[in-house]
Amino acid sequence: MLNLQRGIPIEDGDLFILDTNPFRFLYLAAESLIKDAEQAATKNKHRVEINHSIGALVVLLLSTEALINRVYECFLRSKFPRQIYEEIMGKWSLTMKWYFAPLIYKSGGNNKTFDVKKEPWQSFSELKKIRDYFAHPKPAQFPFTVLDAKKKILDVNEGVIPRWPQTTIPKDLNHFRWKDAQTVLEIINKMIDKLDSFMGGTIKKDDWYLIEQMSKYEKAAE
Repeated sequence: MLNLQRGIPIEDGDLFILDTNPFRFLYLAAESLIKDAEQAATKNKHRVEINHSIGALVVLLLSTEALINRVYECFLRSKFPRQIYEEIMGKWSLTMKWYFAPLIYKSGGNNKTFDVKKEPWQSFSELKKIRDYFAHPKPAQFPFTVLDAKKKILDVNEGVIPRWPQTTIPKDLNHFRWKDAQTVLEIINKMIDKLDSFMGGTIKKDDWYLIEQMSKYEKAAE
């Protein structure tokens, strides 16, 4: 059951349409998971920290598509014939959608979009590769060294932990920490800020990117 904001005249039996926002739930869930992972780290709950950090990473990677799909649905869909729009949504990659959204929107004559040679695009582009890596996971081999034979402790030295080059996120999830998930969150926040600036403040105005919208259903006149 949903509560309506004050000021909307309603009667029993009125119908409303809820425009859902999957990004909101994924983003807020990730923030919560990062906080849980950080708290676990302070209590030396290593496995809990890893689990919550990985959970945050996965939902953040999914959230990037949830947000840009909603941007197209709410602000860009009307600019295309239905068939062309369906092809865009079905065939364009995640990075293509993000890159072209500002150019299609053209707020106030704006003709700018992300610089692919600079941050945050370069890190975001790597996040797309990481997302694909998670979508099609394959076993990997990483060298470990015996650090304490008596205690049977094996690990890799911090300096040689395999990492993604741009974001420095560990490829081996044994070494994934809450700070790595926080890094992903910060990259996405920077991308949202850039997108918002290119689109004339539309994305963050009245927290659009974090709310769900409800409108009264009006029957068409017969």
